[in-house]
Amino acid sequence: MNIADVFSRLSTIQPRAFDDEEELMVREVANSAVSAIALKWDEIESASKNDPQIQRIIEALDAGMTVDLPLAFRMIFTELCRLGDILLRGDRIVIPQQLQQRVLHLAHEGHPGIRVMKGHLRASVWWPKMDQHVESFVKECRGCTLVTTPNPPEPMIRKQLPTRAWEQIAVDFLGPLPEGENLLVCVDYFSRYLEVIEMNDISTTSTIDELMIIFSRYGIPESLRADNGPQFSSDEFRNFCDEYGIRLVHSIPYWPQMNGEVEQQNRSILKRLRIAQELGKDWRRELRQYLLMCHAANHTTTGKSPSELMFGRRMRTKLPTILATSPEYDEVRDRDVVEKEKGRVYADEKRRARKSDIEVGDQVLAKRVRKENKLNADFSTAEFDVVRKSGTDVVIRSKETGEEFRRSAAHLKKLPHTNVSNNSSETLPVNNDDSINDESIIGIPADSNELASTSKRNRSEPIHFKDYLTY
Repeated sequence: MNIADVFSRLSTIQPRAFDDEEELMVREVANSAVSAIALKWDEIESASKNDPQIQRIIEALDAGMTVDLPLAFRMIFTELCRLGDILLRGDRIVIPQQLQQRVLHLAHEGHPGIRVMKGHLRASVWWPKMDQHVESFVKECRGCTLVTTPNPPEPMIRKQLPTRAWEQIAVDFLGPLPEGENLLVCVDYFSRYLEVIEMNDISTTSTIDELMIIFSRYGIPESLRADNGPQFSSDEFRNFCDEYGIRLVHSIPYWPQMNGEVEQQNRSILKRLRIAQELGKDWRRELRQYLLMCHAANHTTTGKSPSELMFGRRMRTKLPTILATSPEYDEVRDRDVVEKEKGRVYADEKRRARKSDIEVGDQVLAKRVRKENKLNADFSTAEFDVVRKSGTDVVIRSKETGEEFRRSAAHLKKLPHTNVSNNSSETLPVNNDDSINDESIIGIPADSNELASTSKRNRSEPIHFKDYLTY
């Protein structure tokens, strides 16, 4: 019939949930307070009278017989004596069973360790298996458990080497760096090949985008090991792995040893970054140099360089190295020669290609690479001398400025060799049929309309070479 008053009904305070840790702490304090009461002599005497085992031992002492006594008491029977109704072992009190737990509480005040607590009890009391009871009591003490040293680590379980490169990989983030960047570190378990990507945005979407760039170079792995960071534990990343058939393996929370390969690489990278900062160098350049060295050097475990296990070849570095060609690629080289020759013959026939007759010392015109307008001719009017030639690679020198240019032979047109100067007014020969000999004019198409119209001149007039130059 207890009717709630207005304050209870109108209260906005939410009831606090039950806290297991607080309840356990309250019980611990209560137990400690109860056991803190000193043990009195009359309590020991009263408990000894009510302990059947102690009374039987006292009767055996009075009779001088050890028949039917427990083994623990028979072994020390000569040390036992009595003081009234209290049993003693030498100068130590034999604690009745119902008081043993209380004595353990009293001896554990101040939370001594097992060794100290044993020595403290052995000085004044005794009962069978007392040392075992002390060990169990200390191990079950909540306060001692909170501050005790951690358990020794579990025996190491070595991961078996995958069967091929890029089958199993591990990823992790290193950072943030002083400027806010993070490094996405990706390691191949087989070859130990490293990929390090600098990222400013480490969201799940950005992480997936960067991983797709890496996968486009090396392929999709079968498994990916990562920690429990928000980028790797999100539903979006889990769906990404399911879409591409990647088995996602998360390491145990706060146990980085489970992802030890990438963690070891993180420590090595961080060491180089610290060196770069202390020496005032560009950490990005130093990181690239470290990756080059790491990929080219033999790994201490595999005995092979990461690049050799990843790509089947050793990387060229600044050190002088003899890089031998592999005989297994001879067939590839032979096929390449055959296919290239077939393609060359077909293309040359289709394009009606012919070898250029330009030689060193020739005078040429160069093709206009850029035209200012539609009226510009394909070739400029400037003349050049050929100074060097190697295949289709030709170096020409301007007659006006002396500058040298590098051009393809296809972009050059050879000028005709003639004894006629620009100011000469010598005439060209005319055919008997009073028509112009088209083949004698190099560089002017024979079917040109202007050339045909020019042939309609007064055939009695001489034809000057400079007229055609103007044309």
